[in-house]
Amino acid sequence: MRVRRLWPAALLLLTPVLAACGDDEPDADDAPSTASTPTEAVSPTEATEPTAPSSTPAATTSAPAAGGLPAACDVVTGDDLAEAYGMPFGAAEVGGDDHSEAGLAWTSDDCSFESAGLAEVTVQLTGPEDFTQGAFGCPQPADDDGIVDPADDIAGANGGWWKVSNPPDFEGELRACADAVLLQIDLDYEDGVQYEGDPFNQSVALAEKILATIAG
Repeated sequence: MRVRRLWPAALLLLTPVLAACGDDEPDADDAPSTASTPTEAVSPTEATEPTAPSSTPAATTSAPAAGGLPAACDVVTGDDLAEAYGMPFGAAEVGGDDHSEAGLAWTSDDCSFESAGLAEVTVQLTGPEDFTQGAFGCPQPADDDGIVDPADDIAGANGGWWKVSNPPDFEGELRACADAVLLQIDLDYEDGVQYEGDPFNQSVALAEKILATIAG
């Protein structure tokens, strides 16, 4: 606030001589001051109070996958995986992967989660436009490094495949195929982990939930 705003009204009636003297040098009060720039007040609560951590850290969502599909990280969360597999998972990691099998090639939109010291799960979404070679379909995984069985009883899918790696370590791969989406769930347990439950049924339950979310 300028000082002259506080002067008595009588001082405003000084002679022009005094006013002329004041024009010789610029009034320091007339100079712009950065100190007068208004700033937004922050309450002590906003400045010091910590934000409570979320049970499932949020991931930065990726752009929608090709073919009109949502991004993988928009249809699955760490809570979904915890419900399916019975273990806590950390923050999601957005990614993508190129695949080539049986004369077909495609690119998936991926969302990966890790349960420290226990397992890693990656959810992959692929649409018809994501196939760069061959027609959109549901190719059977190669069985040279594991055992592959049909997975026909997945709600929301026309069929699928379940692949289990050769012992001693466990890796499971579920493919669930609908009219416009190829959903794949990769489940990789850490070496020596004794998992609980049935990984196939757990993965099917997760796949059905994701397909229902995509279908809206």
